[in-house]
Amino acid sequence: MDTHQQGFAKLTAMIDAIEVGMLTTADESGHLRARPMATQRAEDGCLWFFTGRDSPKVDEIRKDCQVNVSYSDPANQIFVSVSGVARTSRDEARIRELWTGQAQRWFPEGPEDARIALLCVEITAAEFWDVDACKMRDLIKSNASPDQLAAATDHKAMS
Repeated sequence: MDTHQQGFAKLTAMIDAIEVGMLTTADESGHLRARPMATQRAEDGCLWFFTGRDSPKVDEIRKDCQVNVSYSDPANQIFVSVSGVARTSRDEARIRELWTGQAQRWFPEGPEDARIALLCVEITAAEFWDVDACKMRDLIKSNASPDQLAAATDHKAMS
């Protein structure tokens, strides 16, 4: 297992029990906005979420795909920050694969709900607060610049 895979495995273990992360995007004025998002799955270097296709965050991501997802579990002293490139999708097979009863609350028509979309955050960097050392430690770090990552994601942008 390479360093990136080890970092992702550790990240997944840290956030697995934390059901909700705070997704931060930049709005049209450049102001940062954060909102709670339930992580559906972490796999292959990506975090997956459900979102509404008409949500303001979808437009924000189209304009600036650089996002952050932060996770916090103060009781267990787990604090994680994940940076990445976000994109949305309407992949119906993937929606059904990731569907949980919890999503029913937001999308009462089930996985066939036309309002539902997937939000994928391709992780470019992740770090956690090392309580014993009192400092942040890298879990994942990309060598690519944010512009390179955004350009690479542009060709993967989904409807």
